[in-house]
Amino acid sequence: MANDDYKKAFDDLLETYVSLDESAETTVSQLKKIANAEGRSKLIRELRNLDMKRLELLDQMDSPTKST
Repeated sequence: MANDDYKKAFDDLLETYVSLDESAETTVSQLKKIANAEGRSKLIRELRNLDMKRLELLDQMDSPTKST
């Protein structure tokens, strides 16, 4: 039973990780279209936030494997 719970948690984290990658693609394409510096700066901050979230998810996915 614990293995099923672990697998579901891992799958959920992986799904979130992949969805963040898709969000980044959209943000980058929007970034290319924006001419003003303020708009670009806002989107760059959003990309950095997505990167931080992705790294946190990778750490969470890696943590259970380190403890076993």
